[in-house]
Amino acid sequence: MKQHRLSFELEMVVERAYECIKLTGRLAYDTQLAAEQKLATAVAAVKRCLVVVDVSGLRFLDSTGLALLVRFFKQIVSESRAMAIVVRDNAAIEKILRMAKLDRLLPIVGDEQQLLSLAPPSSFDHISQEALYSAWRQRSS
Repeated sequence: MKQHRLSFELEMVVERAYECIKLTGRLAYDTQLAAEQKLATAVAAVKRCLVVVDVSGLRFLDSTGLALLVRFFKQIVSESRAMAIVVRDNAAIEKILRMAKLDRLLPIVGDEQQLLSLAPPSSFDHISQEALYSAWRQRSS
């Protein structure tokens, strides 16, 4: 019988204008406890105003994982920070995010350059979620 390795990993990378949280593995019911702990630690560690969550390394995302992302988003926004999601070439995960209508809450972009083109880098030091989302929607339409 084939065993599946249940894993979820999170890596934080500090960039000049934002902090990037890279998610890899499975964000799902079977990794929920580890994911909750790692995401809570990440929320506490964030120092920059703009948080970019890179989901391009996820192999699987289910409804539990979506709920965790929404909860993480709410925590980030409640601390007067802004959040966006980067999908890169992960079309399957992007499709799930859009089907769940997360693009009605926050920007979902192909890469960081698309996000950084929305405003001058210095403005990301104090950008609100509303301003980031509005700039993204204007650019997307």
